[in-house]
Order: sequence, then C-alpha cells, then structure tokens
Amino acid sequence: MNPVRAGVVAGLTVAAAVAVEFGPLPLSLPGGLLLGFALPGFAIGEAIFRPGRRDVGVVERMMMVPALSLAVLVLGGLALWGVGGHLNRTSWMLVCAVSTLIATGAAYYRTLKAEPATAETPEPAVRRTVQERLIREILPLTLAVLLVAGAGVWSYADSVNTYDVTVSTLSAQTPGPVDADGNRAVQVTATGLAAGEWTLVLSDPAGVEVGRQGVRPDGDGGWSGQVTMPGDERVTVNLFRGQDASAFRTLIISEVS
Repeated sequence: MNPVRAGVVAGLTVAAAVAVEFGPLPLSLPGGLLLGFALPGFAIGEAIFRPGRRDVGVVERMMMVPALSLAVLVLGGLALWGVGGHLNRTSWMLVCAVSTLIATGAAYYRTLKAEPATAETPEPAVRRTVQERLIREILPLTLAVLLVAGAGVWSYADSVNTYDVTVSTLSAQTPGPVDADGNRAVQVTATGLAAGEWTLVLSDPAGVEVGRQGVRPDGDGGWSGQVTMPGDERVTVNLFRGQDASAFRTLIISEVS
C-alpha cells in the first residue's frame, strides 16, 4: 500500500470512527457501514497480498473486502466478550477502527520492504484475452450480484407473506363469583379463526371432560362467549377445529380463591 493510499484509508477510518461515536445519524450511519463492511477488509486484504500480485483478480478482492470486514466483527466481538468487555457502539467502533489502522500500517510497511521490480522481470508469456477476463472476473461478479438480488427479493416476499399471516389467539377474563351451584362463569375470546366448525372442550385436572360448547366465528374470525367451570378446581380449555383430534389452541384457567 503506497503512502497516499495508506493515508486515505487511515483518514477515512478516523473520520468514520468520529462520525459513529459523536456524529448525528446522517453521518454515523455511513461511517458505521464503512467500518463494518469496507475499511477493515480492504486494509487486511492489502496487508495479506503482496503488492502487484496478478493471480488475485478484481472480483476476488471485491468479495474479500466485506468477507474480511465481517470476520473482524465476529472475531473481534468474540474476543471482546471473552475478556468481559461490553458490546456497544463504542466497542464495535474501536474493534473495526483499530483493526483497520493496524492492517493499514502492516500493508504500508510491507510495501516499503518489498523488493522493487526490475527491468529484467519477464512479462507473462501469454496475456489473458478479453473473453478470459470476462469469464474470470465479470461473470462471477454478475452471478454474485444476481444471488444477492435474488436473496433480497425472496426475503422481501417472505416478509410480506409472513406479515399477512393471521395469528390465532385464545384468551379468558377473570372468572366471576361462585354461584349457588358451585360454578363460575368466565368470558372466553378467540380471534383469527378460519371459517368452519369449532368446539370448545373443558376438562378438569384429571382430564375428565366437564363441559363442551360449539364455536362459530364471525366474518373476521372472532368469537366471544361465556362458559361455565367448576369454582373449586383448575380447568383446561381446548379449542378443536372440526374433527381434529389435537387441540388447535389450549388455555388453562386456574382456580380463583
């Protein structure tokens, strides 16, 4: 890494760190993205590969930048947690910034120690053609972009489908006072039920059925009604759909003293 590039990387690192720690959201957000996904990986890549190395293409270097940056986050976070540190904005910023500055210094030192290329250095016997360059560099990058775009589209579609899924609930209010027969009335409510036949079955702690009631949800899938339970014992309320043997929802109403 030449002095100009090393200075630019170090300056960007310091600026991003200051923006993350002290800046408003319009500055801290891009600063955090640079520290989390770009600067550490770029500096480490420059430190790993010798200057002028030709067997590592542009695509490989571009893919290594976010990969190495994420590796810094994972390994740095584990190390920080292992020594009892706190994982907060400041600690993450320091992990990324310090790693970037160390790697930048190593890359610059390596460049200084590298042997200068001589005029007698032979050129490659065969240069890559345009087609080979397209296959080696452009095609993998295109496939990677398509893969990321496809994953993003699938994630968005899945989130929309998940958002539209109806959640079914079964709840009960506090049972009322014990009547002359030793029973209590309790208001039970169900939501998100599909159209069709539903059955509410009440059982005592021994599993013996003590009550049964049909449930007909309204157009919005809701139902509310009063059921009667023994006043001196816990009751399990099972909601069954159609002829299903397993309860769709289960609710336990404890004894109220």
